[in-house]
Amino acid sequence: MGRLIGPHRVEVDHTSALRFTKIAAGMLRARAVTLTDPSSIVASWGAPTVVGPALGPDSSPLRVPIPLQRVGSDATVTTVAGGVLETPYSLTVEWPASTEVEPRVQVMTRALARSAAAVVSADDGADAEERLVVSGGGILAELGLTAESVEELLGGVTAALCLLVGATAAGVAVLTDRNFLQVLPGSFGASRELIGSALVDRTEVATSTAEVFRSGRTMLANHPEVDIPRFPEWVDAFGVERLMTMPMIVGGERLGVCYVANPPGYFTPAHAGLAERLTPFVAAAVAQVRQRLEMQQREHLVLATERAAQASAAGTDMAGIAPHLDGFRAALSCQTAVLTFRDDGHRVVCGDARPFEPETGFLAGIDAETAGLRTAMRRPERPGAFGWVSTQVPVIVDGEVRATLALLRTPWVPFRRHERSAIRKMADTVALAWNTDRYLQEQAAAARMTERSRIADDIHDRVAQLLFAGRLSLQNLHEAVPGGLPADHGVRRHARRALELVDRGDRELREVIHHLAETAEPARSQVEGLCEVVAEVEQQFGITIRVDLPDGDAVPTLRGARRAAVLGAAREAIVNAAKHAGPCTISVVFAARPSGVAVLRVVDDGVGMPGSRPGYGLTAIRRRLMEQGASLVFRAGPDGGTEVLIEAPAN
Repeated sequence: MGRLIGPHRVEVDHTSALRFTKIAAGMLRARAVTLTDPSSIVASWGAPTVVGPALGPDSSPLRVPIPLQRVGSDATVTTVAGGVLETPYSLTVEWPASTEVEPRVQVMTRALARSAAAVVSADDGADAEERLVVSGGGILAELGLTAESVEELLGGVTAALCLLVGATAAGVAVLTDRNFLQVLPGSFGASRELIGSALVDRTEVATSTAEVFRSGRTMLANHPEVDIPRFPEWVDAFGVERLMTMPMIVGGERLGVCYVANPPGYFTPAHAGLAERLTPFVAAAVAQVRQRLEMQQREHLVLATERAAQASAAGTDMAGIAPHLDGFRAALSCQTAVLTFRDDGHRVVCGDARPFEPETGFLAGIDAETAGLRTAMRRPERPGAFGWVSTQVPVIVDGEVRATLALLRTPWVPFRRHERSAIRKMADTVALAWNTDRYLQEQAAAARMTERSRIADDIHDRVAQLLFAGRLSLQNLHEAVPGGLPADHGVRRHARRALELVDRGDRELREVIHHLAETAEPARSQVEGLCEVVAEVEQQFGITIRVDLPDGDAVPTLRGARRAAVLGAAREAIVNAAKHAGPCTISVVFAARPSGVAVLRVVDDGVGMPGSRPGYGLTAIRRRLMEQGASLVFRAGPDGGTEVLIEAPAN
């Protein structure tokens, strides 16, 4: 039967048109599908409540969102036109009002509208199957270049393959770098949770996925429960009644497999031959889109890491890198990223892991002490089961673990090689930020100490001297009072009161100077200072020095110039032993006497001191110690060698 459309008479195959609307309704899970041309309804399936207006040709890209409108209280409707000028068919699709028309379905709808002419036209001299191969190849080529998600691509894959063989569902599984064949999002219209749990080891037996991948030959399973009995629960979960599985090969390399499911009758070798004509286009499009998405993800990961590094270099504290860490988390499709610091247990948290904590134990399992990489996961054991994967990477500064970067991802999709590398780089960036943060804190502390020292010096050199001069003047005035005045005379009384106030002010002022000088010292213990001296000499001479602290930090506290004098004497004694004692063992003992005196001994078992006298260095050190109320003894060691004994009372 012919229809007159413009100057052309187009022959329509109504049987094919009706079959087209039925298949489209199954693919789109729609309540009704209607195909129209500019003059009338060509075919309809279901019970449509409305038919959209005839539209002119629409050359919009496949991934452009379709126009959706609410009709009444229980329907969502769209009308989309194909892009062929001489046969501008329009496709009206109706879903229940509660249906969420996701991007995959929207792409599928446009692809079906574009393919309608290839299905229903009966007079262009070309075989309908040939037209569908050409149309499907064009759809896949366009999406290979433009799709911004795997789901969008699967919408086009489903339309192209299912129209060709009369099926209603399709899917794709690809080989991961962990040697699993993972079903891609958008396959069979399944949820992300179900997709995340659908993977097969490439060495698995009695599964169409692994068998087809290994053999490179198409498999027909018209009775899946018999033909592929290994995982019947997965067949049921995906709603598969009949399944055709085909290999995907790109450039001679096996990429994965492609599925087509649920035709009205059985799959035949003829169906396999038709589908195999399109699978190279499917494989190429899948490879293109996945490569493009991986490149985009790599760019986002690099950008987040670079921004974190720039923020660190600009002096941002650790909390300031949180926004960049959150962007990094999002690029990895992780639910949570947590940075845990070892020293105080403080955490920088991006995302929320609490809803998953009962299943994963992720937050409780973060270990900020371990230097190695840690990975934990739960692979789903049944369709739709909850699965997850987490990783922990140490943040190492100067060979020491300072923090741990942990990430949690659900559903179960193992981190790929480039993702694991990016996580390590972010951990290195956090280490840089930690160093920068500590440097800025130390710089600020040093600035505060310097300012306190300056204030103390100014008070001592100016205010205290003026106060002293004022005291002398008052004292002279008091002495100049005529001797005949009684002691309780007002002049004498006021002069004494003034002198007392000046003396009190001088004492208070010196207390302030002393406090400022004390707080201006670096916040480190004398034991830490001694260990730094030992480490410097070890590095300078390439030797190992034994340090013994029998009383730990209970040694009487030395401050200011007295501490500096004792540590300087220790350095001089250790250097002398390293230079003059020959090959020997050097020991440093820092202990306390019951009388409250700190005792520091530097002992070696070298050549000893027959007839030798202390050099100028030790003599100068002894004089400096004596000025600070400390002492130094230079004598032969108890087991040969030399011993230097330094004693200093607490301040």
